[in-house]
Amino acid sequence: PAPPSPSPPMHLPIALVLLSVLTLSPAISAQSHSVLPRTTTLPASTRAMALGDSYVLNSGKADVLFYHPALLARATGFGGSLQRWGSASSAASMSGAFEFLGGTLGIGLRTLQYATESEDELHAPLGQDHHFRPGGERSYERTASIGYGRELLGALSLGLAIDLLEIRLESLQQNIMLIDFGISADLGPIGVGLTAHDIGNKPFHDVPDEPFEDFGPRPSRIVLGAGTYGQEVGIFDVGFAANAGVDSQDSLTYGAGAEIGYYPVRGRTFVLRIGLQNVPQNSEMSSFTTGFAFWLDDFILEWAFRPVSNAPERGSHRFGISWR
Repeated sequence: PAPPSPSPPMHLPIALVLLSVLTLSPAISAQSHSVLPRTTTLPASTRAMALGDSYVLNSGKADVLFYHPALLARATGFGGSLQRWGSASSAASMSGAFEFLGGTLGIGLRTLQYATESEDELHAPLGQDHHFRPGGERSYERTASIGYGRELLGALSLGLAIDLLEIRLESLQQNIMLIDFGISADLGPIGVGLTAHDIGNKPFHDVPDEPFEDFGPRPSRIVLGAGTYGQEVGIFDVGFAANAGVDSQDSLTYGAGAEIGYYPVRGRTFVLRIGLQNVPQNSEMSSFTTGFAFWLDDFILEWAFRPVSNAPERGSHRFGISWR
């Protein structure tokens, strides 16, 4: 279908939401800086996880809500995925996209549950490693998201997403609201997006060996992403995705991946993926990721894997299913 016709910018609603978040009182007292929440930084897409947690910006799938909400303007369908860290932890996500008021409305749900194991009641490690360790009290995060994306000037789009989070870390529980805001554009066949994630006050200070520093409502990450798929190279379709960003402590984050698809019969496509992503220093996680997908017309089955040393099943698996 043809893209929606250009329409006036959403300056007023965006400004009102930004103002409401920036004026919120801190989630808890003066100890509210942290790397939490984790659901907004861990992979939320099987395809992205396989590509170094980099999103293919022209994919047109509903889970773009979690990465670059401006790309919702072209998203359709629905889907879900589940990731496991042995028997100790799991994460899940679901998303859908629907036409709404000249743009596209996205809705999503992400959950994470794991067992904390630490002498300090607020300690949760920076990486994914702790998700493999059984024992301790059960902790969880639940995040409901709603977003809206709309094309403004041809290839230019704006998007906004609101995340409502419930977080329980051992004996403590908090409910907070964060927002993502971004812009996207097409540079020929390559999609480019710039997104500020998690604008708003964060819940817990969970790095006990570091001094507290109040970052206020500043984004937890600002990410520039680029990617495309469907470029023909002989009998194959190839694509790539990459991202680079800065977190709230001004540290560089990055990831990239490539995929190659082969369709012996129209509507039946096999896709192989490989990626690379930065990981915390001394982490047990591998920097490398991989995955596979099978496209059956509009029905998609996907798998992604990240090796982790000394972990059950030698790493973390994610399985996804979606309808375009």
